[in-house]
Amino acid sequence: MSADKTTSPIKSALRLIIIALLIALALVLLPSAAIHSYAEVITLPIDESGGVPPYDWGYTKDGGYADPSITVAFEEGRFKQTNWLSMTVQVKDPSQVRTLKAGPYGSPQEVQGAALAKRVKAVAAIGGDFFLYHNYGYVVRQGQFYRNKPTGEHDVLIIDRDGNLNVLIRPDQAALDLYEKEHKASIVNAFTFGPALVVEGEIIDDVLNIKNDFLKAQRIALAQTGPLAYRVIYCEGPNDRNSVGLTMGEFAQLVGSFEDVDIAYNLDGGSSATIVFQNEKINGPYAQRMRSIGDIIFFASAWKSE
Repeated sequence: MSADKTTSPIKSALRLIIIALLIALALVLLPSAAIHSYAEVITLPIDESGGVPPYDWGYTKDGGYADPSITVAFEEGRFKQTNWLSMTVQVKDPSQVRTLKAGPYGSPQEVQGAALAKRVKAVAAIGGDFFLYHNYGYVVRQGQFYRNKPTGEHDVLIIDRDGNLNVLIRPDQAALDLYEKEHKASIVNAFTFGPALVVEGEIIDDVLNIKNDFLKAQRIALAQTGPLAYRVIYCEGPNDRNSVGLTMGEFAQLVGSFEDVDIAYNLDGGSSATIVFQNEKINGPYAQRMRSIGDIIFFASAWKSE
């Protein structure tokens, strides 16, 4: 009896120690709601606010960017005596594909693309559609409908709430009204420039017959390659060393040569063609990199760590 009374407290203490160790181990190994809520991909508001600031640790050794919400990578090559640059982007949430105007709608204000990108903490950005400089077309920015004056001569690009690119080929007012009737609630951004270059993986047949087709120039296009996956294709122009530029038809061939491109749309080119990364314009002749523009399309981080 005396031996049992002596060892019982020791056994109890050992059991308590073991239980405490098991609890501590469980806290380390089991999922914690607090841990998961500390960092997450958020949905950004549909307005002209910016994204989550890019993280310094997100910039990769190969010159791209990656965090849990977005990846950006670059590649380059040469086509028909002209250098090209391509930027691929993959995001987690459709709200990460965004736009920003240089000033209030109706204002002729222009700002350098790099400054606009910095304003909204963009991971990467490109120029938009020249909408400041004409009074026609279909213009929507971040869910705000500004203009509905289609000409029937310009292709329209629409980015919807799922982050998908949709192209309307030279819609007139009736065609656009019908599209709005069925899809208006899903429209986030719309652009009037063009032309559309690729639809359903095929180059548009009449792209060779458009105005200024034979002008060799800097050109830039936005393409979709999959769900929330995009490719920007840019070609240098005659003012770049060792490049002659591409006609619109040649540019369509270049864009169509990327096997992952499902749909692609030409945006404002020439010296306005803009790709911004790390708050700097990285394309075009150095003398033209200060060119101001009226708007940007940008890709934002949505990885919230605090």
